[in-house]
Amino acid sequence: MTAVSHPFDDGLPLGGPPHAASAWAELEDHAKSELPHLRDLFADDPSRDIRMGFECADLWIDLSHQNVTDETMGFLVDLATQRQVVGTLQRTLIGDTVNSTEGRPAVHGAMRSPRAVVQGLAEVETGRATFDRMAALASEIRDGEARGATGRTVEAVVHLGIGGSHLGPALAVDALRHLTHPGVEVRFSSGIDRDDLNEALAGLDPETTLVVACSKSFTTLETLTALDAAMAWLSNGIGEAAIDHVIGVTAAPERARSLGLPEERILEVPLGVGGRFSLGSAVGFPVMVAIGPEAFHKVLEGMHVIDVLSAAEPPEENAAVQLALIDVWNRCFLGRGSLAIVPYAHRLRLLPAHVQQVSMESLGKSVCQNSDNPETATGPVVWGAPGTDAQHAFFQLLHQGTDVVPVDLIAVARPLTDDDRSVHGQDLLVANLMAQADALAFGRTPDEVRAEGVPEDLVAHQMFPGNRPSTTILMPELSPSTLGQLIALYENRTIAMAALLGLNPFDQWGVELGKELATRIGDGLTNRDGAQDPSATELLRRYRSLREG
Repeated sequence: MTAVSHPFDDGLPLGGPPHAASAWAELEDHAKSELPHLRDLFADDPSRDIRMGFECADLWIDLSHQNVTDETMGFLVDLATQRQVVGTLQRTLIGDTVNSTEGRPAVHGAMRSPRAVVQGLAEVETGRATFDRMAALASEIRDGEARGATGRTVEAVVHLGIGGSHLGPALAVDALRHLTHPGVEVRFSSGIDRDDLNEALAGLDPETTLVVACSKSFTTLETLTALDAAMAWLSNGIGEAAIDHVIGVTAAPERARSLGLPEERILEVPLGVGGRFSLGSAVGFPVMVAIGPEAFHKVLEGMHVIDVLSAAEPPEENAAVQLALIDVWNRCFLGRGSLAIVPYAHRLRLLPAHVQQVSMESLGKSVCQNSDNPETATGPVVWGAPGTDAQHAFFQLLHQGTDVVPVDLIAVARPLTDDDRSVHGQDLLVANLMAQADALAFGRTPDEVRAEGVPEDLVAHQMFPGNRPSTTILMPELSPSTLGQLIALYENRTIAMAALLGLNPFDQWGVELGKELATRIGDGLTNRDGAQDPSATELLRRYRSLREG
C-alpha cells in the first residue's frame, strides 16, 4: 500500500469562504442554466450508469442518478483542485494539525495506519499501545479467562457512552452480530434516561458483568450519571468490589483514576481522535470484545484502505471527493437542505444515526476556519431509516413532495447465509433499491399515467415529476473490512466537504454550549435556590408540579 507524503508546511490550506475559487462562480452560473431531466440524460447516454459508476476498494458507487452533466462534474473537479481537497485528506491521514480552532492534530487516520505509513507521533504510539492492551483484555473475556470480583467468569459487557462514544461502536457490533462471541453479551446504554440503562442491564448478573464508561473528557454528564447508576447496580450484587468491574475509556486518564479506577482498567484515547471519528481507537473496545481482535483489525484495515485512496487519488477518481462534490452541488447550488441515508440491509440499520453525527457535527458550522462567513449553505440535515421500511414511511415525500431530497441507497450483494430463501430475500431487497432509484430519477409522466387508464381527474395525483437524485453504494458482503470501508468513506467524504467550504470538521462548539446550559438548568431543577432559567420559568414550574404529583 502506497504511503502518502506531507504536501504542505503550514496551516490547513484555503480555510476561508469557497467563493474565492474561480470554479465557484462558474458553478453558480452553471446552476442557473436549465439542466436536462435525468430521463433525458439517460436517453441521450444509455451507458451513463457504466460511465458514472466506479470502484472504491470493495465498494461500487453509482453517481449516474445525480442531477449532473459532464460539464457540472468538470466544474466541480476544478473546485476540488483549487481548494486542494486531496491535500487536506493527506494531512488528515498522517496526523497533521488540521483542527485549527483547538490547535490539535486529527490522528484517527494515523491510528488505523500500519506503522510503516505513520511513525513518530506520540499520540499515535500511545493509541497503538492501548490496542495491545485492548486485545489482551478482549481475548481474556472471549476465552472465558476474565474473572469478576467473586471469581465468576465475565459473561457480559455493558458500554456506557453517548454521541461518538456510542454510535460507531453500536453500529459495528450490530452490523457484525453474525460474528459476535456466543458466550459474551455486549450491550449499550447511551443516555441519562434510566429506562435506557435498565434495559441494558436487564437479565444480567453483576457478578459476571463488566461496565465500560466511555467518555473522552470523563466529564460527560450523561455518561457519568449512567455510570453512577450502574455502580449502584453493581454494588447491590458485589458490594465494595463494584469498581473492579468498571473499565474507563478516556483521553483524561487522571480523571478516571480520581474515581478509583486502577491503571490496568483505563484504556486511553488520544486527544487528537475526535469522538465521531473514534471507532478505530479504544472507543472500539466493545467491538473488539464482540467480534475479536483479529476481526476488529480487519475493520481498521478496511478503514485504512479508504483513507489511503482518499488521500492519494486525484479528484476525478477519488470516491470521497466525488461524493463531497455532489453534496456541495446539491446543498450549495441547488438548495437541497437534507440528505437521506437508506440502507437496504437490516444490519446497517444504525448507519443513518452514525452518519448523521459524523456529518452534522462536522459540517454544522456558520464560520470558516479563518473566522469569515462562508457565504453559502453548509452541512445538510442528515436522516434516514432502513430500506423497505423507509419506502412505507417517508418515500411518499421523496417522490411527490415539494422538497427535493438527495438519497444514498446502500445495498449488500451477498446475504449472510446462502440458503434459497435468504438469496431470494436479498434479490428482493436489491430490486426494491433499484426500483426506487429509477422511480426517483425518471418518475411517471402524465401521458404514461393516462396510458394506464387512469381517469383524467386523477392523472395529476398519480404522476411523478422524477429528476430526484440518488447515489447507490453496493457492498459485496457485510464483513469487518467492508464495514470499515463504508464508515471511512463517509468520514472522508465529510472532511472533503469541509475542505471545499473552508470549515473545520473537527470541533463542535455548539455541543459544548448545550452542555454548559444543561448543567446550569439542571442545578435549578434539583435546587430551588439554584440558578434559574428566566426564559422557562413556567416550564420549570409545571415540570416540578407534574414530577411531584
